[in-house]
Amino acid sequence: MFCQSCGAQVSGAFCTKCGASASQPSPPSAPPPAYTPPPAVTVVDSQQPAQERLNQLGSAAQEHGKEAAKLAQQGIGAMAARMGKVALGAAVLLWIAWFFFPAASAFAGNPSPITYTFWELLGIDYGGPGTMLGGAVHPGLLSLLGLIAIAAPFAAPFIHAAWSKYLNAAPLVYFGIAFLAITVDKNKAFQVVTAMGIPNPFSWSLPVLFILGIAALVLAKGALKKP
Repeated sequence: MFCQSCGAQVSGAFCTKCGASASQPSPPSAPPPAYTPPPAVTVVDSQQPAQERLNQLGSAAQEHGKEAAKLAQQGIGAMAARMGKVALGAAVLLWIAWFFFPAASAFAGNPSPITYTFWELLGIDYGGPGTMLGGAVHPGLLSLLGLIAIAAPFAAPFIHAAWSKYLNAAPLVYFGIAFLAITVDKNKAFQVVTAMGIPNPFSWSLPVLFILGIAALVLAKGALKKP
């Protein structure tokens, strides 16, 4: 025990040093509670769900693209087996040259000449130089017949008839007739201009005509095959 006044250690009820009463030592204070850290807060990026969704859509689109490419490859393979690889290549080349290659032009010597695809030449108004050089294309019956003609070789292998092979010659026949018709029409359109001594500004693109003619000729060979 210890004295309440001086703090000296005593053995009896009173301190022999100062006479004050003794007391029991105060019990030790309880230790402070242990520090518990707050729960961790996970920061979620607001763009993460959108990014995951985009990744899922990209994966799905890639899978569908592979399936579409596989189906297209199978379709091309089946068409090549029926038409022949050479004939199929010629038909595809004919379509590309028909719609995208400049088959003719006006004022070819100028820095910015006016160009026409064969498809455009079939729908131009040849009423005069102004309407022809205006470039307005209005597809009509002649254009529709042209589409049927260049599509005929694709249909020929699927028609089980003796005459179906002659459909392969449709592009060549139509190309020859259309070339002559366009030539006559453009000469009439510029008749007044040439009568005044001004050169005709219209000119054909021989390389493109050569591509169209060769492709049509290759397809026309299918009309000579024996059934």
